Amino acid sequence: MNVRGLALALLSFTGMIDSLYLSLKRDPGSIPCHITKGCNDVLTSAYSELAGIPISWFGFVFYITVFTCAVFALFGSNQLLKWLLWPALAAFVISMGLVGVQAFVLQAFCEYCLASAALMTAIFVLVLRSPKAAANTI
Repeated sequence: MNVRGLALALLSFTGMIDSLYLSLKRDPGSIPCHITKGCNDVLTSAYSELAGIPISWFGFVFYITVFTCAVFALFGSNQLLKWLLWPALAAFVISMGLVGVQAFVLQAFCEYCLASAALMTAIFVLVLRSPKAAANTI
């Protein structure tokens, strides 16, 4: 069994649920924030969109891409996983930047956004740990 592919599939599926939830429930006050109490501040800020598109939709596309590659890996086609290195790196860097915006600019945290950043970090680490992906990019 391809444990790495399964882990990537589970992480990306969780990320798809998280980002889709954020994308569909963007109305102010509609997202309950139980732990951090700053979801509405983060999700209604100027940093929550890029060219009028909510950032969560970009995350959703990333998670779908990872999920698709992971499912192919589960069925024996590991070739697609090597193409995830650069998108995973970009997602990790963007996520860390957005966490920085939450911490230093907005001074408010969204628990769903932090969960997405943790998922993207885990995906990046799993993709980075692939000997084939590292060997094919050098």
